[in-house]
Amino acid sequence: MMTLCIDGGRKAKIRPGDILGALTGEAGFSADQIGKIDLTPSHAYVAIAAAQAKKALIRLKEGKIKGKSVRAILLK
Repeated sequence: MMTLCIDGGRKAKIRPGDILGALTGEAGFSADQIGKIDLTPSHAYVAIAAAQAKKALIRLKEGKIKGKSVRAILLK
């Protein structure tokens, strides 16, 4: 598993279900490829299967969460 860091957390009214929906719906990932989702006031951290991490990063940068574009980085 690898971790994605998304700019936007509780203050941006983002919930774990919003992130899960963006990854499973628009991006086409299955729920078993996504692990724990942690929210802080300004960031969200998502565990995702290592083989799919770069693809998920690209999909999050291109897509939207709750109608808003988000910035995301892959943590080492």
